Amino acid sequence: MKQSIMISGTGGQGVVASGSFLSNALFMKDYEVMFSRSYGAEARGGSCRAEIMASDETINDLQFEKTDVLLCLSLPAFKKYLSIAKPSSLVFVDSSVYGRADKVRDDVEIIKVPAREIAQSLGNPIVANMALLGALAKRSEMVRLDLLKDAVNANMRESMRDMNIKALQMGYDSI
Repeated sequence: MKQSIMISGTGGQGVVASGSFLSNALFMKDYEVMFSRSYGAEARGGSCRAEIMASDETINDLQFEKTDVLLCLSLPAFKKYLSIAKPSSLVFVDSSVYGRADKVRDDVEIIKVPAREIAQSLGNPIVANMALLGALAKRSEMVRLDLLKDAVNANMRESMRDMNIKALQMGYDSI
């Protein structure tokens, strides 16, 4: 099984970091993993995305054209990348973003996650990315919550671990 996953948003929302944590969790589950990232020259405030391919076989084709799973943290990202979601894809979107979207597809499964709300309740807007990853763990057979928590514990500075793990759990519980 091969899946293409894109995490999208605006620079400064932790898109690249969440892509890294997800890649580590998938690697710990013994998947072959390809991880790339792209962000505008302006970094903070500009367009940003992380692309992950995971497969139980060797990944020979690195073309990333359509997603099986799309996570969107901002309205510009939702508008820009919704079109590359394959029919029947899982599309995770921050509830506050979805409420402002004017065009939605009916051939994908939209999963609204109160990511911004969760982050605000924890006192740090940047952990909305982890709430989306927690929701992904709940709905996808590809990644498990415990492996995401392990990736955070192994790769995040100690002062931010607890908050990020709480955001993962709250995102998981919100679905």
